[in-house]
Amino acid sequence: MAKFATEKFTSPKGRFGTAFIDRPNKKGKLKDIIVVPKAEAAEATARIDKFWKDNRPTAAKPRPIHKGYMLATDEDTGEETGDILFIFSTNPTFPSGDKKIVKVFTAKAPVREVSLNGKLIGRDSIGRGIGTLAIYEYDGDYGVSLYLDAISLSKFAEYVGGASASDVTTDDDADDIDLGETVVDTSAVQDEGADTPRV
Repeated sequence: MAKFATEKFTSPKGRFGTAFIDRPNKKGKLKDIIVVPKAEAAEATARIDKFWKDNRPTAAKPRPIHKGYMLATDEDTGEETGDILFIFSTNPTFPSGDKKIVKVFTAKAPVREVSLNGKLIGRDSIGRGIGTLAIYEYDGDYGVSLYLDAISLSKFAEYVGGASASDVTTDDDADDIDLGETVVDTSAVQDEGADTPRV
């Protein structure tokens, strides 16, 4: 297997669009998207473009199939929003089978590694993606990946979307349904399987 160029990379500071850092997304990846205004992303995108230009395999076409970043578009209109998406991802396990841990750091000095204790990162959170730029090959095509190693948080806003037992309207004439469930205190209910908001 050919070995391609790699380089450490940290995104500009931006808003979190998607953050699956403790469990895989629907495609089986740990993923983090940082949304950055285009003007503030220019230096980082130029660095990625240069990395591709300097390390493009001889068999590759001039343009990569993926750059690790892309222009954000409005889901409804398809028009550009003026933001750049930095798309970090990685497999949830190493080839050895060991679990991949995406570290979380505070951005304020002194930098500390922290645990989110099962909390999800909401789209009002601010921070950076930290990882590795890497050339990759897929079915004869080449591109640039941003491999996710860690994130730094400048601001944390917990994602609390989805429904819980507290959202249910109780009915006095409802049937007593026994499906083997456990009666819970609604304060103990956590959102299970709720996706983090997408851009």
